[in-house]
Amino acid sequence: MILAGKLFEEYRNELLSNKGKYIEDYNEVRKKVEKSPAKYHGKPVKFLYQPMFFDSDDMKVLKNAGHRLMKILKKVIAQYLKDEEFRKAFDFSPILEKLILKNAGYNVTIPMARFDILYYPNGDFKFIELNADGSSGMLETRELQNIFEESLIMDKIKKDYEIEGFELFNTWVDGLLANYREFSGGDNKPNIAIVDRLLSGIPNEFVAFQKAFEKRGYSTIIADIRELEYRDKRLYHKDFPIDCIYRRAVTWEIVEKPEETQDFIQAYLDGAVCVVGPILTQIIHNKNIFSILHDSTLTKFLSGEDRDFIKNHIPYTGVFNNNDEEMVDYVLKNKDGLVLKPMDKYASYGVSIGQDFNMDQWQDIIKNQAVDGYLFQKFCKLPNRHMPIVHNGDIKFVNRNYVLGLYLYNEKFQGIYTRTSEQNVVGVIGEFAAVPNYAVNKKL
Repeated sequence: MILAGKLFEEYRNELLSNKGKYIEDYNEVRKKVEKSPAKYHGKPVKFLYQPMFFDSDDMKVLKNAGHRLMKILKKVIAQYLKDEEFRKAFDFSPILEKLILKNAGYNVTIPMARFDILYYPNGDFKFIELNADGSSGMLETRELQNIFEESLIMDKIKKDYEIEGFELFNTWVDGLLANYREFSGGDNKPNIAIVDRLLSGIPNEFVAFQKAFEKRGYSTIIADIRELEYRDKRLYHKDFPIDCIYRRAVTWEIVEKPEETQDFIQAYLDGAVCVVGPILTQIIHNKNIFSILHDSTLTKFLSGEDRDFIKNHIPYTGVFNNNDEEMVDYVLKNKDGLVLKPMDKYASYGVSIGQDFNMDQWQDIIKNQAVDGYLFQKFCKLPNRHMPIVHNGDIKFVNRNYVLGLYLYNEKFQGIYTRTSEQNVVGVIGEFAAVPNYAVNKKL
C-alpha cells in the first residue's frame, strides 16, 4: 500500500516533468493498442496511460480477500446441493435446478471466477459483484500489460522497481486440463470447444484462448452452443467430436430458450462431455447471492467469522419488490445511499445509482424498470486516483473511479483486471477505460 502509493506519485511527477517525451510515448502505446487484438466491436479498447501498481501488502490483502470469499461461497454451494429447503431461496426454474444438481465430474466447484471489488488505497475493500459465468477481460489485460512493458515510462519505472504482470492464458489451459483429466480418469488428449451464443461474430478473446490450447497441441474450435449436436452419446459441432467444453455461454442464455440448446443440455445431464465451468456456478453468479449472504435466517450454516466478513466487505443487499409500499418508501427516502440492479444481467446493464438521478427519475426507475428480479444495495463510494488524460498535446491528471476484478482459476488467485471511469458505474463495456496491472517491489 505505502510502496504502491509512492510509485503512483513518482509516476505522476515523471509524466508532468517530461510531458513532450511521454506524449510521444503515449502515442506509440496507442498505435500498438490499435494494432493489437484487444478490440470491442471491432474498435480498440479504451485505455489510460496509467498502470495500476500493487505492492506486496496489496497483493496479500487481495489474495486473502479472494480466497476468503471463495471459502464462504463454497459453503453456500454445498448447502444448496444438499438442502432442498435452502434451494427455494434462489427461485431457480426446474430445468436450471436440474442442471445445477448435476455433478460436473471433477472436484473443483468454481473453475473460473472474477470477483469485482472496490479496493481502497488504505487496504479496505468491498465486493460488489461476482462473475462466475463467462468471466472475461483477460485479453485486454494481457495486451495492455505487454504493450506497456515496452513503453518508455515503464523503462523508467523498471530502473528502480521490479514489476510483474499476471499470466491469464497458459494458466487457464493448465486449469481446464486438470479438470478434464479428473473427469476422464486418464491422460488422453481432449478435443476442446470454446462455446458461447455467438450473436455478433467471434470475440478476439476466444481466438486467443483457442491459440493457447492449440499451442499446447490440443485441437480446439470455437462453436455456437445452438449448433451443437448430440448423437450416439457424443457431442459434436458439425463433424468435430467434443471431449471438453470451455463454457463462455452464460447460464440464463442456455435456459432461457432450452429448445435452442437442448443438445448441449442433454449431453451435460448425461455426463457425455466435460464442461468447465459447471452450471452450478449460477448459484453465486446470480446477484441475489448477496441478499442471501446477508440473510442470517437462511445461512445459519455460516460461522461467526463468515458473518463478520460479509458484514464488513459486502454491501447490504435485499430483494426489491416495487409492490411493497414500505420498501418503496424506504428506497425513495434513501435514494442517495442506494443502488438498484437486476439479479442476472452482465456488464452493469440495468444498474441505477440513486445519487445519479433526481427524485422524479428515481421514481420512474422504481415504477417502470425495477419491476421484476431487482435488488437494492447499499451504495459504496468508489475508490479513485488521479490518472493522466493525454489530449490536445497535453497531459492532465483527473480523478478516476476504478473497480478491480480478481481472477481466480480453480479457486486460486491468478490476476487482476482494472476498469476506470469518471462515472459511478464502472462496467458497461465500451464506456470505461482499462489499464494494465502490475505487482511491484522496490529493487534492493
